[in-house]
Amino acid sequence: MVHGPEAVYSGELRETIRLLEGMGSVRAVAGGTMCRAAIIDEGLEGEVDISVCDPPSVALSSLQARVLILVNHGKTLGSGIAFGDIVAGRVARPVVQVERAFADDGVVIAWGGPSGEEPAAERLSGHFHVGLKRMSPSPCLFYDTEGQRCRVVKCAIPGEPLFVNGTFIGIVKSPEVRIYERQGKVCRVEGVEAKETGLARLGICDIWSAMVKSGSLRERPVEACLLPVRDGAGKMAVIDHAAFASLDSVDRDTVCALTIGDDTTEVAGDVLARLGVRIIGITDGDGDGVLTRPARARGSAIFRVRGMTDDEAGAALAKVVRGRDTFDGFVKRVKGELERMGVKYEAYQ
Repeated sequence: MVHGPEAVYSGELRETIRLLEGMGSVRAVAGGTMCRAAIIDEGLEGEVDISVCDPPSVALSSLQARVLILVNHGKTLGSGIAFGDIVAGRVARPVVQVERAFADDGVVIAWGGPSGEEPAAERLSGHFHVGLKRMSPSPCLFYDTEGQRCRVVKCAIPGEPLFVNGTFIGIVKSPEVRIYERQGKVCRVEGVEAKETGLARLGICDIWSAMVKSGSLRERPVEACLLPVRDGAGKMAVIDHAAFASLDSVDRDTVCALTIGDDTTEVAGDVLARLGVRIIGITDGDGDGVLTRPARARGSAIFRVRGMTDDEAGAALAKVVRGRDTFDGFVKRVKGELERMGVKYEAYQ
């Protein structure tokens, strides 16, 4: 299982697959929306299954294989190990982690002690000329206190964004972040300058099983593999502050997507450009710049509203702009509805 885009763009995934193919049959699956986008960019869809996007521990647990291998490239070695610690702690079998294999501090980690995975771990370590560590998952990343459950996020870097289940909730202020949940609601965060609107959007959230990520969604600018835009009539998907669900929000009959929120419009537009799906973005200018140099399908339309939030404008549009139409038809309908509601806006491509 490969997690995140960096292990794909660096070539570490491709190299790992080639090595493992010399040891037996290989099934590879992707973890994370930006990872799936990277696999499309690198032309690896025929080798890596991107049809589903389960959490890493779920994806690994579902694989019927003799050896479970996690390929990752964290922003630092410490953050990569912390990630592997969480994943390995949730998988009932031993896991071999290939971490930052092409970096000077790369390592192979055998999580769970000596087992049948040992030959594969040693082979990977020798091939990449990196050290081999044997570690056991930490038992203390989650705990209960005074009626609250706490999730500890280690190796965060001050200044970087923090996401919970794909929702941006604030800017990291401390290398260790603590997220507290009471009765299914995040009640407070420590080590983070919280964005209250983001916290409100989380809704019911099991912080123990939630996907928590700190840092940029993609570390490097990339040349996206863009398909020709989809023409003709079709459906319009609605992506409301849920950019990480972009690939699963469209199908072959989707001609465009209504994206609600500045950062959602950037991320969803970037991801859907790989499928040739244009977006109609509803923004209000409060973006946090979570993605470097986002791509966008040619001809996409962006509306920056004034006098109301993108949440309000987008929710109203999503209720009435439905059915089937061409991209230009949907754009015309969005313009007409904004004008009917008396919403001022700036339109650009």
